[in-house]
Amino acid sequence: MFPTPVVTPTGDLEPAPLRLMLITGGLQGGGAERQLADMANYWADKGNDVTLATWSGPETPDFYPLNGRVMRVWLDVGTSGRLPFATLILSVRRVRLLRRILRDSRPDAVVSFIDVPNIYAILAARGLNIRVVVAERTHPAINRTIGGAWRLLRRLCYSQADAVVAQTQDAGRWLERNCRARVTVIPNFLRELPAEEYSREKTIIAVGRLSSEKGFDLLLQAFAGLAAKFPDWRVCVLGDGIERASLMRLRDELQMTDRIEFVGEVRQVETWMARAALLVHPSRREGFPNVVLEAMGMGMAVICADCRAGPSELIEDGANGRLVPVDDVRALAQAMAELMTSPLLRERLGAEARKVRARFSQDLIMEKWQACLTGR
Repeated sequence: MFPTPVVTPTGDLEPAPLRLMLITGGLQGGGAERQLADMANYWADKGNDVTLATWSGPETPDFYPLNGRVMRVWLDVGTSGRLPFATLILSVRRVRLLRRILRDSRPDAVVSFIDVPNIYAILAARGLNIRVVVAERTHPAINRTIGGAWRLLRRLCYSQADAVVAQTQDAGRWLERNCRARVTVIPNFLRELPAEEYSREKTIIAVGRLSSEKGFDLLLQAFAGLAAKFPDWRVCVLGDGIERASLMRLRDELQMTDRIEFVGEVRQVETWMARAALLVHPSRREGFPNVVLEAMGMGMAVICADCRAGPSELIEDGANGRLVPVDDVRALAQAMAELMTSPLLRERLGAEARKVRARFSQDLIMEKWQACLTGR
């Protein structure tokens, strides 16, 4: 039972404060992690009682800052070593721990991000009369980061959630069809961004976790083919991950050591977006690309791979950005050359792209989350 809305002195109805528990794997760098941290801060600023819990332990530092009003909890239960059925034992421990915490704290609602934590949350809250909302952060049809047993559990458990949030219409239809889930489609919001105050430099940026699905190898190959024609341009890759060493080797093999820089993780990515001329996002798969949304909000010209779900709901090709086929180095290089040649085209695309600030404003999107949480 949710708290009754408060009547203000002017007679308006204002949502009553909620007790919320937000759960995910960790708060290391990443689009889903940033979004959940920003949601926690937003709800805390609105006077809600917010706890953010992660399955990682306190020894893993948070990359994104949290409001001082947000209670931080770690759900780390250690490992099961090399015991038989170690994954099963660890999962049972996690569900039991979370169930005990939920039973003691009695939040009005639980919000969980990402597939496996979502399954834990649904199982832990079963029978406790707590509203459970889980969110898929990549398109489940193309996500192969979890094994077959977890995919089966997802199909079985998602029908038990009060709501399953998808980021795109296509992902939502898949979840309804395959998991019999009660789906609400809520895209990411655009966090508050500064005005663009700098003149743009002849720099291409790419931002994200350095992993194969992000397609940074395609960008390196495409730029290497253009570098001689555009000697005053450079590429800066912002982010870190398991593919860093192999991407740096590829850069060196392409003889681009002095033209392509790996910057590492950056907290104030909007500063780079204000100065760079072009963002390239050659991802092989996405959920809903925060990087693209933020770059558009900063008035950047953007080239994005047209992978299933996400990019095409942000970009109209040729109107507010460019879409290119997935895994197509030649098409990517052609689009890059077109924009690198024409500052007027970059300016026009960037001006249209900036309109996402209104379409994906935080207040607008968080109204959808509020309705999803309360079921109203």
